[in-house]
Amino acid sequence: MFVRLAIILPFYLALAVLMLAAGPGAGGAAAAGRISLPGITFSEASSNFRLLAASGTGSLEDPIVLVEEVFGEGEVVLAINVEAADFGSRVATRHAVGFALQKVVINRTALIWDYYALELEFEAGRGSDYYDGLSFAQSEAANRPFRSDSFAQVDDLTEPRDVIRFSQGQIIPGERGRFAVAITHTGIKPNFFLVQHVRPPYAQLDVPTYPDHLQNAL
Repeated sequence: MFVRLAIILPFYLALAVLMLAAGPGAGGAAAAGRISLPGITFSEASSNFRLLAASGTGSLEDPIVLVEEVFGEGEVVLAINVEAADFGSRVATRHAVGFALQKVVINRTALIWDYYALELEFEAGRGSDYYDGLSFAQSEAANRPFRSDSFAQVDDLTEPRDVIRFSQGQIIPGERGRFAVAITHTGIKPNFFLVQHVRPPYAQLDVPTYPDHLQNAL
């Protein structure tokens, strides 16, 4: 009996280690720091968060749902690689690539998030501008109005950088928030970054101004 246990126990311990390493990447192929769906891969480009799961095709009816937990401070940088040349625009826009994304974020930090922003970067550390072909489906109705289940106010900015700002709400430690957007690019097989900010990413001088009759309605 003791000999049998000595053989079986190491097998089950090794199996448990493999299952933990695979992680809960339901719906996608998971590897260390990355999750792949058909034609697209999401990777951890900063060390302060962890990808947990991904599912969906990216259409409006079946958006890509990406689940992650944030346990460190600072910017969270998600790398997105569209690998299939025939990926196409799955949100029926005029772009070469387009998909609907629901980002589910679990706050594992000790901070209350009372502000949240998503920013696109075609090059790491450099905000997406008008000329790189990357945007939150600029000039398209795809998946608009963008929304969140945790924040009531959404500011959809396209210049000088592609930023979606969420405010008038909060995510306390241990809770999760969901953010629904659309992302497009004019070229096939783009590689780019989606950056999460929990504080304003740049000076308030960039906040848009509105006429008085519209400002009062915001």
